[in-house]
Amino acid sequence: MKDFYTKVSRADMRLRNGFCDRYCKNPADFPISYTYGGKAYRGLPADAKTSRRFLDSNMVETVIKGRLDGLKIKAVCIEYRDYPVLEWTVYFKCAGEGQTALLEDVRAIDALFEGKGGLLVHNNGDFYSADGYTEGRTAMTPGAAFAQAPTGGRPCDQAFPYQRLLFDGYGVNISIGWPAQWDCAYTGEADGVRLSAGQQVVHTVIRPGETLRTPRMSLQFFDGAEDRGVNIWRRWYNAHVLPRRLGEPIEPTVVFADNGGGVEWQEANEQQQLDSIREVAENFENVNLWWIDAGWYPCRGKDGKRDWTLTGSWYPDPERFPNGLAPIGKACDEAGMDLLVWFEPERIRPGLKLAVEHPEWMLKRNDPEVENMLLDLTNPDCFQWICETFVKLFNESGIKCYRQDFNFEPLLHWRDNEPDDRKGMLENLYVQAYLGFWDYLLMNVPGLWIDSCSSGGRRNDLETMRRSVPLHPTDYGYGYHHINQAFRHTLFNWIPYVRSWNQSWDRNNEYYSHEDYYAVDDPSIDNFKLVNAMGALTNGVSMSDMRSFPEKIPYVNKMIGITRRFADLLLRGDFYGLTENHRSNKKWTVFQFDRPECCEGALQVLRNNQAPEESITVYPRQLAGKYTFTNEETGESFVAENPSENGVTFTLPLRAGAIWFYEGCCE
Repeated sequence: MKDFYTKVSRADMRLRNGFCDRYCKNPADFPISYTYGGKAYRGLPADAKTSRRFLDSNMVETVIKGRLDGLKIKAVCIEYRDYPVLEWTVYFKCAGEGQTALLEDVRAIDALFEGKGGLLVHNNGDFYSADGYTEGRTAMTPGAAFAQAPTGGRPCDQAFPYQRLLFDGYGVNISIGWPAQWDCAYTGEADGVRLSAGQQVVHTVIRPGETLRTPRMSLQFFDGAEDRGVNIWRRWYNAHVLPRRLGEPIEPTVVFADNGGGVEWQEANEQQQLDSIREVAENFENVNLWWIDAGWYPCRGKDGKRDWTLTGSWYPDPERFPNGLAPIGKACDEAGMDLLVWFEPERIRPGLKLAVEHPEWMLKRNDPEVENMLLDLTNPDCFQWICETFVKLFNESGIKCYRQDFNFEPLLHWRDNEPDDRKGMLENLYVQAYLGFWDYLLMNVPGLWIDSCSSGGRRNDLETMRRSVPLHPTDYGYGYHHINQAFRHTLFNWIPYVRSWNQSWDRNNEYYSHEDYYAVDDPSIDNFKLVNAMGALTNGVSMSDMRSFPEKIPYVNKMIGITRRFADLLLRGDFYGLTENHRSNKKWTVFQFDRPECCEGALQVLRNNQAPEESITVYPRQLAGKYTFTNEETGESFVAENPSENGVTFTLPLRAGAIWFYEGCCE
């Protein structure tokens, strides 16, 4: 088999090892900084003790333990033997019977990356806008500076905790694994670029029995060009980050749903859900997820109307689900589908069951105008209740996918409840409890997988992604094809498992503005909406649509089969954007997903609804030799010689898409 571009090389590993030699051989050189008892420190105590062990055949753990007056410090580092990746988390613990001195300005990383021509690649995350996930590039010349932090305490809200530093000849992929309020600052220096990052505010004493942890820092080094770095990251992510389910990576998924015709799932009921599941089982193949979103719990307001935002009563509404969710879970299991159910446990509204029964578990704002209360996961009784209650409900109901949403900013709920000598501590303990809650669910519900949602994609840091996948990376513009293409173009660089949508908010190829969120949807089932939607997880057609267009059932089944083959390549293949990352419906979009070790891949070719050119020529990456291209939807095929050099041309009608699979000869 021929070698391939994205195979990990010795040069990649030498880059990682060079960083380790500089910062990790001696405790005093460890790349962190902090202030304790009014004195600034860099690194760990010089007399810290080091131990090493294999976690498995590809992961080596190094633990470094040291001590300052009244404070234990432990760094836990992971070196990967199959990828050029180094990770670490640092823990500060009270060492005595009394509280510690003040710990401040804790930087989870404070290090210089050496190199010439430094360029920082960053983006602005998700914030319910057509401008979300916009990539920026900042030249890090000496004296140049770039700083970023999210808004409101959710890590991907108007910021993104993944960045890439590019130098002449090499680069570093950087992740700040913190599902709360982080910050980072890059500074250009004569010899390279310095990075300082961590939890944004730490100014606290630590009490007996408490531990404060830093974000998990992940660094991946790569030799060569940026596109190679993107795909070394994707390969490592699939190997070591993408959650496992019963020992296997989470598979691509096709989802169907039927909300009963109301707002969210407020009008859904047991019989309606069972009837729809039966229709799916009778008419469709390879559908493996049934989705129940917000509103299945008791949520009547004082006016007698249901309102899905009235969260805080986590049991099935007895009016609509008199037997709970167990009959639905059973029907899903018999139909070969997992049951996904939406929750938002952290937001509690006044007057609801949990707020009335346990007011001591509510974190409130100092502002009386703010109704939302934050469930205090740091309270031991609250933590025990949510863990045991949710595990019991999931196991009884047959819930296989837990969807956790988070629709308000938590930052001031933390800060309003922190005294002056505890700034950042409540947030830190809350993050530990949030991750601990998910770990408890995964350990106690066999086969469970988790969907991370937070007003779209606002909590998708790497610590969260180690336990979940983002089935809802944005709340913005489900039917704006060109905007969703741009979002995916950005996200494919960092998170391979990304959901797509098959809505269409346009008619008759007319231009539609980004601001017109409530544009009329086109309910028809057509090629463009289905091909545009194909992803590692994609919406199936809703059952209400299928009842309107029953003649389309054979076509949808055919496209589901294509989706499943394509999604596997999308998830596990190398990604190349063959067109620019644009936000214009006057342009084509073409993505390539390549598996060079198998000499196969696919192109997703999309002509948007105002693109005037009838054809496009693209130059797929890393394809030398003879390749056969096949369109399984139309049955067309052709052979191309050296596609990367000679290019391939595609012709499509206005507002149409195609998936072209290709295969070559690996000699």
